[in-house]
Amino acid sequence: MADAPQSRYADKVEPIPVAGSTDGYDEGRISLGRQLLRPRTIVSFLVALAIIVYVVSRQDIQFAQVWANMRNADPILYLLAFAAYYSTFYIRTVRWKQVLRNAVYSDDTEHKIPSTPRLTRIIMLSWFANSILPAKLGDGYRGYLLKRASGVSFYRTMGSIIAERIADVGVLFTLLLASGLIAFNDRFPPGFGTLVAFGAGLAALSLGGLFFLRFLSPYVTAVIPQRIRPNYVRLEHGVLMAFSNRLWEIILLTAVVWGLESARFWFVSASLGYALDISLVVFVALAASLLTTVPFTPAGLGVVEGAVVAALMLVIDDKSVALSIALLDRIITYWSIVLIGAVLYVFNHDK
Repeated sequence: MADAPQSRYADKVEPIPVAGSTDGYDEGRISLGRQLLRPRTIVSFLVALAIIVYVVSRQDIQFAQVWANMRNADPILYLLAFAAYYSTFYIRTVRWKQVLRNAVYSDDTEHKIPSTPRLTRIIMLSWFANSILPAKLGDGYRGYLLKRASGVSFYRTMGSIIAERIADVGVLFTLLLASGLIAFNDRFPPGFGTLVAFGAGLAALSLGGLFFLRFLSPYVTAVIPQRIRPNYVRLEHGVLMAFSNRLWEIILLTAVVWGLESARFWFVSASLGYALDISLVVFVALAASLLTTVPFTPAGLGVVEGAVVAALMLVIDDKSVALSIALLDRIITYWSIVLIGAVLYVFNHDK
């Protein structure tokens, strides 16, 4: 796949536009504040609240005990969980740099790829946006921020981000299925089949999308209106060329990301004195990550917490401990992102 796309796009894609060019994309400032106040965002938080209330109301949980568990968590292990999680942003940045070299900067002699710290900041801001907005809108915000930072094509950048998501889903689903089969054997938790089907659907959609772009796109391009055709070709280029070089490095870095996500969850559970089986840890951590893609709530708020508690209660009899682990984990993966992301957003010059 490395050579064919290159020859195909060599004479069809215009050079990456200089800074200040619209590239068919609105250069107006994107305000997360305005997005946050939109009805769809407010509704998404109400849906998350309804899910949380429903799940909690169906469980006989002693919240005083939950709070006591959380206060007594081992601080060293919990800090290691923080470290494992925030290390993923550096790994994601290294991976994105390689993907950008393949898909966005491969034929650009004018613009330079931003520094690693700047790209890391952009990724964290996109995670922040995904935490306060539904439907993964933070991914579009990431493309916007990179365009603001270096003037490269928004649509090629979005193609690179889609390619990242494809790699994430492929590796995540493989590890999720394998760890789930090992962890539960023949005693699958409620909703296991639904979760696996959801992951399989995303994986099939991702692979199907790649197949479509690789083999069927010429027919689609021919019928797309001329006005939007250049942007479609740029997007397609970004997806296909993302894997043109160092594919195994991209896959390896993706596996490291999910390994660190699993390590984070193990440290969280261990901080409460529960050294869970590795296969269970991998399954729960990756299931939580998969459910953050649910478009109805920001970062799967409400859905993730309920699913984690349900899975943990198969191996932990104490409901308060299961909820304590879920909440401690989400403090890291959701609430800390909201807090740190808000600070970065206030002081970000590219916004």
